[in-house]
Amino acid sequence: MKFLKAITAALCAVAALMAVPVQAAPPTELKIAAALSVGPDEPWDGSFLAAWEKVRGEKPHGLSINAPTYTEGVWGDSAEAVARLYARKGYDIIWMHSSYSDQVKRIKDKYPNIMFVVVGSGNEGLGGNQYWVYMRNHESAYLQGVVAGMTTKTKTLGFVGTFPADDVLDAANGYFMGAESVNPGIKKKIAFVESWWDPPMAREASMAQIAAGADNIMMSATAFEACREKKIQCHGAYKNWIPDAPDAVMTSFVSNWEPALHWIIDEWYKVRSTDGKFAGNTDKKWFSMADGGTNAALNDALPADVKAKVEAVRQDIISGKLQVPLVVEPIKGD
Repeated sequence: MKFLKAITAALCAVAALMAVPVQAAPPTELKIAAALSVGPDEPWDGSFLAAWEKVRGEKPHGLSINAPTYTEGVWGDSAEAVARLYARKGYDIIWMHSSYSDQVKRIKDKYPNIMFVVVGSGNEGLGGNQYWVYMRNHESAYLQGVVAGMTTKTKTLGFVGTFPADDVLDAANGYFMGAESVNPGIKKKIAFVESWWDPPMAREASMAQIAAGADNIMMSATAFEACREKKIQCHGAYKNWIPDAPDAVMTSFVSNWEPALHWIIDEWYKVRSTDGKFAGNTDKKWFSMADGGTNAALNDALPADVKAKVEAVRQDIISGKLQVPLVVEPIKGD
């Protein structure tokens, strides 16, 4: 009887051990590859690559991360082909830095051990091994609007954007809300060049707004030549453009992809360290100014009272005292 009890106890102990999930050995390397809609000269893409280099140097979880590896200027079938190639080459994370969920949908289930990341508007929350990152800049654009509203002489402000996508409209609305907070009754001039990267078209649109009286233009589409030529103030987007055109660019909102990269790497590491499964988000994931996801740079040439006002508003946003509304509806121009 004692022998049977001992055997039973031993079998129970073995069964209990077998029920405990086997921990995977923590990974030491991480291979990332990216598909870019334009390339490193475009600030949306360039700011991401800069963040990748910085995070790589920080070695989260002690990981050895490869230098930025990417294919630029791809859409549609070519983007899908690039993603398939990177998957076959054994990359751990394939970061599709724009609206690529249609392509990811067709291939993600064939590569369940690879994490796919899509970015921004025009995507679909697929879950599983697709993760969805957003970039919201309405808070930092609000600060730029404060500058524009305090410095305009014509009370006419412009906005030149790429597409009327919701993650472009959020910044446009934030910019005009910030201006109206210090200068009610401003007039708005709005244009979209219908391209993610077309500086000549952006220049034409800004020239038209200047002709209509705009003396401050938010250049989300990035073209400062007209501002410099006509001696008006521009406001940059996605990266700090002030060093590039200090005579024209008074502010620039800066998109910081580091929190998003850290979040994605943490999610990947968690799965790879536990033999778990990817559980990608089906709704937008973005990081606020308080989270370090966005900020605004100011030109030192701005008047002291303007800089002081912006810093006070910035602290109110970070502390939560001021909550900038997230508005993505189209704006009616004047």
